[in-house]
Amino acid sequence: MSKKIILTGGGTAGHVMPALALIPELKRRFGEVHWIGRKEGMEKELVGSDAVYHGIECPRFDRSQPATALTVPFKLMKAADDAEKLIRQISPDVIFSKGGYVSLPAALGKGDVPLVLHESDTSLGLANKLAIQSADAVCSSFPLPPYRGVDIIHTGSPLRSGIYSGSRERALKVCGFDGKRKVLLITGGSLGAKAINDAVDGCLETLTERFDVIHVRGRGNEAERRKGYYPVAFTSDIFDLLAAADFAVTRGGGNSIFEFGALAVPMLIIPLPKGASRGDQVENAAYFRREGLALTLSQDDINRLPDALTELETQAPHLIAKMKKYSFDGTSEIINVIERVAADD
Repeated sequence: MSKKIILTGGGTAGHVMPALALIPELKRRFGEVHWIGRKEGMEKELVGSDAVYHGIECPRFDRSQPATALTVPFKLMKAADDAEKLIRQISPDVIFSKGGYVSLPAALGKGDVPLVLHESDTSLGLANKLAIQSADAVCSSFPLPPYRGVDIIHTGSPLRSGIYSGSRERALKVCGFDGKRKVLLITGGSLGAKAINDAVDGCLETLTERFDVIHVRGRGNEAERRKGYYPVAFTSDIFDLLAAADFAVTRGGGNSIFEFGALAVPMLIIPLPKGASRGDQVENAAYFRREGLALTLSQDDINRLPDALTELETQAPHLIAKMKKYSFDGTSEIINVIERVAADD
């Protein structure tokens, strides 16, 4: 009888794309790959036909509306019960959770099924904190200390294999660039980043005097194409754009900065400020800065973007040298942990 695995996670692309990176190899090692997420959500669209998708209700604690927290535990109990029934029906050998509130019902309703968690940031997210005592193994992109007596395996991040096979020439052709100038790739994530978009719009003439600019603006944030400037809403198939990048401006999410790191693209990280998030991006950016892997810029100082890019150009050789010595890609090790946990059951 073939082995089965359930993946879970969602709410943002950052809790989906890393797990998707594991699926090609998981399909070779497991007969069936399933995904538990929301009935209607980003993860359902992104997963597509890559796994057998199962939708359940996934309650969310909204930090901007703390009064709703009173109802979340009751909704979560119901969701965990629904997930437990679904897990019994599938009868998997192991569950892999990428975190985020969408993952919590399956992580809590796993029953006796082995559970592997992965954390992309420099501190555990709430879902992983709540699920860690039930986990059989916990992996992380960053080196993390034990949490409540549970050891955490520093594996690196699960990265999409496609990032290594993009075509610079194809991207330049699509963007209409002649390849004579350095390419600056700016991205704020799947939903975009208004502060970054506004800052780029405000100094676009200055930027296009120095670079050919590819700007991933986010859905609903379209802009006009012009000489030296290629705006795109969002694409999960970003591999050619990554191959074209000589420099990058990015938020501080663990996925994007690890992909740029693995490709040794000098990056300027503008983390989402604490308050707009739990502060994980600020911590991620600070770690990369301390390790000499990137330069950072506070969103409060975003008007300094052109000057920060000048510094990035100057520091690029040192950053590239550091990145080439650092191990970013944890895909193989994470797969091995999952398979080992499944075999030990």
